[in-house]
Amino acid sequence: MLLHIPVKSHRQKQPTIAKKHFSFLKCFFFVSKAWQSAAVLLANLLLSSAMASGTCWSLEQRLAKVDEWSTVAKIIDGDTIHLQDGRKVRIIGINTPEVGRDGEASQPFALQAHKALRKLLEDNKKIALTYDQDKRDRYKRLLAYVTLADGRSVEQALLAQGLAYSIVVPPNARHINCYREIERNARKARRGLWQLPENQLLEAHDLSSKSTGYRLLSGTVSAYSESKKSIYLKLTDKLSIRMSKKDQQYFPSVQLKSLVGKKILTRGRVNRYKGRQSIHVRSTHDIKHIQ
Repeated sequence: MLLHIPVKSHRQKQPTIAKKHFSFLKCFFFVSKAWQSAAVLLANLLLSSAMASGTCWSLEQRLAKVDEWSTVAKIIDGDTIHLQDGRKVRIIGINTPEVGRDGEASQPFALQAHKALRKLLEDNKKIALTYDQDKRDRYKRLLAYVTLADGRSVEQALLAQGLAYSIVVPPNARHINCYREIERNARKARRGLWQLPENQLLEAHDLSSKSTGYRLLSGTVSAYSESKKSIYLKLTDKLSIRMSKKDQQYFPSVQLKSLVGKKILTRGRVNRYKGRQSIHVRSTHDIKHIQ
């Protein structure tokens, strides 16, 4: 009598769809975390480079210049926070893309900037505030540079990640050279918002007639004109640089009339009005003669 002995199959069981999906998610999570780590490492390298050049304060210098310590209660967007005592703080020296309100869509990289600021402050609720010449803006918000307890600059961290523009709202311009260098490094590395076509340096003639928002432009000044409140430098038939006459004190080294016929670099917020565009410039840091 023959005995039937079952032979165990050597074929491996195929993973179920659920297991395959789980394996994919683990792989995706690992790659995602690796990219995040690489992004943080690159941002730190950009910061180190700027600090080594001497244009940026050291951690110790920032902590030595603190005006007061406070505690974060709420993070509104990438450049605005509320303190536990009820005060609202607008961070000096940077502008992040706008988070959508009342059903409007957020601007590109606005949510990433908001998330980056939350990540910086979620474990660092106690912050240092340092003031410049103007302590409040027209909305009564406190204007301050924000430093973490270990001396790191919030502004520099966001600039290095390519999640903020370096801006000057005079007379508050203490760290402009530092911030512009960090921003320049992030732009060269095409970090964050500097990946976007509209954030590249554009010739004035190539600017879309529908374009608005913060822009970097080059062009030749073809005419100088004035109105009751403003000065205009014409770049194209539809685009001019606009400077408020009350800001003339912030252009001490620039003879604006002498720029006619010259090639310039400029940066600022582009607005549209009655079919024309103007780029609003606030100080000599935002306009440069290059030819």
